[in-house]
Amino acid sequence: MTRRRAKIAWGSGALAGILAIATGGMAMAPPDGPVRMSNLEVREVVSDIGGFDVIDSSGAHVGEAISVDTDRRGLARWVNVALDQGGEVKLASFRAWLDAGKQTIALQLPEDIVQSRAEAGAIN
Repeated sequence: MTRRRAKIAWGSGALAGILAIATGGMAMAPPDGPVRMSNLEVREVVSDIGGFDVIDSSGAHVGEAISVDTDRRGLARWVNVALDQGGEVKLASFRAWLDAGKQTIALQLPEDIVQSRAEAGAIN
């Protein structure tokens, strides 16, 4: 291999390494918009979800998040919500979308279903 080819190969390898590092860093950045909470590593997205506004599928405010229950790996499983109407409810994380920038959790459920679940299985 000639000296010129060796320099080109070395330069190409260095450039590929720099690009790999740069794109890896971009992949690790927090999401720009809402993300589904199912299997979300909550501790990496936001440290404290308590106090986030919770809205239903129509955009109506239904309460505030109390906490998120996780499995042993730190993945979201349940969202505990203090309802505006009183009481608390435990909702499956796959029914929720977290928007860390706006500090809101949007539910795929309408308010009446959320309220009926709170009456049936409220957390005390």
